[in-house]
Amino acid sequence: MKETAIFFLLVIQVFLIETSLNAIGMSLPEGKEIIIKPSGTEFSTKVIQKAIDDCAASGGGIVRLTTGVYYSGTINFRDNITLQLDEGAYITGSKEYSDYSNDAFFYGRDLKNIRITGKGTIDGVDCRNNKGEEGFRGPHCIKLVSCSQISIEGITIKNSANWAINCRYCSYGIVTNVTILGGHDGLHTRFCNNFKAKGCDFRTGDDSFAGNDNHDFEISDCLINTSCNGFRMGCMNLLVERCRFWGPGEYRHISQNRTNMLSAFVHFSPKDENPKLVSGNWTIKEITVENVDNFFVYNFKDGLWQTGQPFSSVTFDNIKATGILKAFYIKGDSSRQFSMSLTNSEFSVHDSNKKKTSFEGAGLISSEFFYIQDFNSVELKNVDLSENSPGKILKADSGNLILIENVSFKNDKSLYPLQLAGIKDQKVQNILLNNNKLKYKP
Repeated sequence: MKETAIFFLLVIQVFLIETSLNAIGMSLPEGKEIIIKPSGTEFSTKVIQKAIDDCAASGGGIVRLTTGVYYSGTINFRDNITLQLDEGAYITGSKEYSDYSNDAFFYGRDLKNIRITGKGTIDGVDCRNNKGEEGFRGPHCIKLVSCSQISIEGITIKNSANWAINCRYCSYGIVTNVTILGGHDGLHTRFCNNFKAKGCDFRTGDDSFAGNDNHDFEISDCLINTSCNGFRMGCMNLLVERCRFWGPGEYRHISQNRTNMLSAFVHFSPKDENPKLVSGNWTIKEITVENVDNFFVYNFKDGLWQTGQPFSSVTFDNIKATGILKAFYIKGDSSRQFSMSLTNSEFSVHDSNKKKTSFEGAGLISSEFFYIQDFNSVELKNVDLSENSPGKILKADSGNLILIENVSFKNDKSLYPLQLAGIKDQKVQNILLNNNKLKYKP
């Protein structure tokens, strides 16, 4: 009876895995399974690569690394390959950059059906390249170019010498229950589509999620801690839900030698990447943010890496942000494409209320807790904004439409918390200051 129950549990597990992979158009690789055991202090690069190549020659298969330590340089993926890292399997990279090719620890190009799974660890050892980015960055941990049907699940990536997962021109990827500790960017995607990240724990030195010209991304149930930005993203159709953001970073930003978390969300569209895609249709809901300098920054006028293509629309709902220095800083494009809805949310300032005069090198033209300029429409409904410095809490300039309803301001040093100027159509009702109802003054 016990054996029957175990059999059915295994059947159900296989079904759930197949269902998840089928959702991104991916099937379990068929073919042989090759089991590799650690070889002491000797490099395992050739052994692992030969196993991958042999599986690929048979149409695909599984290369399984058992418990133990493996030393390796670059490993090249092939089509229809699963790299399985058993619990306790620990792949540590070489400290010599000359042991790597394609600027990557694990590399794939023009491939499909790539899967990395298990409870093992990949350690990039912060390998230095004196000719690399910033004069020290070494190989990316996992680098995939023009690949499709990608699944990375369960593994831990430590000390990545550059981005932990670097994808360009890739499609249909799922990153599940992956832990990233230290290094630089976590999941960095450029010109990619149809990606999902679920149940991940990213504690990075640089941006946790980053990239531009992406579309159709879903991020859910993730833990996000960084010494840079939670999301530095350019994307059309982005869903982020049930995530926790917190600072300061547990791993310092290596080149800037600091740990403060700059923002939860910042727009990313660098001109030098020749971006084509406008960002928009973002839905951010059911998230918490703690001890982060800024909640959301969009500066199309002169922001760092933000001026390639504009941002069109975002919806925030059920947000709780505490211990922040600034809630929103937004400077849209001159044609006023940007629209935002903010509902059922609360934002409260850090006790120190240290004023920020710049963000990543761009001067801030306004010190308000919530500032927006050049926009199409803004809606605030059932929102609490708490700040403790004199002056306005919310300031809006040069827009087409603003709707403010059931907004509570808390600030013992402000006589009137709201300033609207140059807005064509505005509707303000039921606003409170320190629980006292205010009459709107146009």
